[in-house]
Amino acid sequence: MTFGQGKNRIALGGHLRGFILPLTLWMIAIIGLLAASLNTWVASAVANSRALGARTEFELAQSNMRNELVYLLGSRPISSRGLEVGRHIGIINANDFNAAMAGPSDSGRSLKFDGRPYIAEADPNVVMMLQDGSGLLNLNTVTAPNLRRVFATFDISEAASNRLIDTLLDYIDEDDFTRLAGAERAQYERLGLRPPSNGFLLTPFEAQRVLGWDQLDALWKSDMQSPLLTTCQSTGFNPNTSPPAVLTAVMRGLTQEKAEKVLLARSARPFRNVREFGAAADLLIVDEPFFYSFIASNCFIVDMIDKRSDQHVRFSLTLEPTSSTRPWRVDYAIRIPPQYRAALDRLDPEATFPTPESIDLSSGTDDRKAGAK
Repeated sequence: MTFGQGKNRIALGGHLRGFILPLTLWMIAIIGLLAASLNTWVASAVANSRALGARTEFELAQSNMRNELVYLLGSRPISSRGLEVGRHIGIINANDFNAAMAGPSDSGRSLKFDGRPYIAEADPNVVMMLQDGSGLLNLNTVTAPNLRRVFATFDISEAASNRLIDTLLDYIDEDDFTRLAGAERAQYERLGLRPPSNGFLLTPFEAQRVLGWDQLDALWKSDMQSPLLTTCQSTGFNPNTSPPAVLTAVMRGLTQEKAEKVLLARSARPFRNVREFGAAADLLIVDEPFFYSFIASNCFIVDMIDKRSDQHVRFSLTLEPTSSTRPWRVDYAIRIPPQYRAALDRLDPEATFPTPESIDLSSGTDDRKAGAK
């Protein structure tokens, strides 16, 4: 080997060593990135698995709670106070007409149908809220004056109110005649929208398809947080379970100040008839007396919230006791988006939704001591 050849080999060896070092560093960096990506993927998979597990657990709890609710609604009496779940139901005095119209006597404990939260005894992480459908504004049977008063609550102008009323009525009526400010199939098709159903709304949220109703952000936000609207297939109006916005809309002459007095009065003692309600509201009720019902209907809006995962589900439950094949049905069910979920930081630990076992006990402490929850 000549001196020149040895020099060339030394130069080549130095060049290779200078190339291998960066290559090694690049390989280490790529392996590090792959490891980080794998770690991120595993963490994401674990998080998704936990979320799916929490959702599955809540769906199971929801199914169990729904079944327990149906059982209680079918086996326990309902009065003007709500669902009687105490163990001390007495006999009604046949000579007391008001007591007979109010339903069973006080059992010592009742579940209210006014949307207040109850902690489930079967699963303390689940919160349930029950709302009587006849205490809400029924979009399928609501009158124009009532809608105007609701719209006024949300600062909607009179011109806009008239337009919204006409478009709703055109959407649910069976004809193709357009009202003054309404819209029928031709107007919807011109705007590239789904045409009216020309029938009753199946859910209150279907009203967002009515021309202009999707712009009522304040109304829908309020309804998402706590039910205001319904499409229950029931008649009558229950002042014992109605929220303030609906009370002032349905009852002519009922101001916000009077509505607060009504809420205070019914919290102490639910109304049994129009006379008692009129006295508390300081109103002369001249409407059709049979329009008012002071006992819950067969349709209920139920909210269930899982405090662990913050999941919120709402469904409409209708009892059909005369049906031989389907004693109850779920009219619709939706998930409430996170931005509409109300905080549950003021839960009353004594306000619980009982299990059937806790009610069916033949003996125990007197529920009257704790009062109606």
